[in-house]
Amino acid sequence: MLHRMGALALTALLPACVSRLPDPPSNLAVGLAALPAPRIEPNGAPPRILGLRFSSLDVRRGQRWSGAVVTGTNVASVEVRTNLFSINVPKRTPGRFSFVLNVLDAPPIFVRAYSLRIIARNSAGTEYEEDLPFRIR
Repeated sequence: MLHRMGALALTALLPACVSRLPDPPSNLAVGLAALPAPRIEPNGAPPRILGLRFSSLDVRRGQRWSGAVVTGTNVASVEVRTNLFSINVPKRTPGRFSFVLNVLDAPPIFVRAYSLRIIARNSAGTEYEEDLPFRIR
């Protein structure tokens, strides 16, 4: 009986642990949209994210999901991550990164809203981050 009461109390408290989702940044597009051209930057310049495009920010399990990121030409890597997964986005050309993947089935506990972090790094390891709302259904 005591275990059941503890489990019920934990279930009631878990939704309160979800932090507020970030607002979408102004450089974000969902669906088909043109992205800006990469900006030529010297190697020592701080990394910048100029444009983001995702097929959706509300992804169902089993669905194909894609994204593209445009940065300054000095950006060496882009990472797309939540506390559930991390993707090192392939660099296509200087300042252009993109990916396509199939969202695998996930246990029901992972079906929820997340803060999607887009992290751009230059070769010195300096980071720039944009956060946006994301949901797995």
